[in-house]
Amino acid sequence: MENVFIEKISINNANECYQLDLKTIGLWNLQQWEEELKKKYVYAFACIKDYKMIGICVSQIIFSNAELTYFSIHPTFKRKGLGTKLFKEILKEFKMFAIEKIILEVSDKNQAALNFYDSFGFETVSIRERYYKDGSNALLQEKKLLKK
Repeated sequence: MENVFIEKISINNANECYQLDLKTIGLWNLQQWEEELKKKYVYAFACIKDYKMIGICVSQIIFSNAELTYFSIHPTFKRKGLGTKLFKEILKEFKMFAIEKIILEVSDKNQAALNFYDSFGFETVSIRERYYKDGSNALLQEKKLLKK
């Protein structure tokens, strides 16, 4: 896809993140986006097409681990390889930080996300039963990047 690039984002992008979040997951309000993007250990990247944010990946890096806390692509642009492009860029960043493993949490009902993470080699390591409001389970997944 032409005119698509990945860039690091900051608190200056909080409103754009919030607006995209409203169209996708609906996870955080504007204040939560601002708080998250202020943290020194948070690394956030956006997928930009024609000067508009169409995807976001937020992670927290703590010591040698990274926790993916937010990942979404605008519904209009799903299944076009943009999530993969964004995630591959994140993996490059993690290698520079010598990250040993990535962890994340995903609903067992979110088959598209499960397939996506599976394609990158994530494995379920634990389950939080009936964790979400809809009664679905949270699957804790991880991907090892570096051997200790």
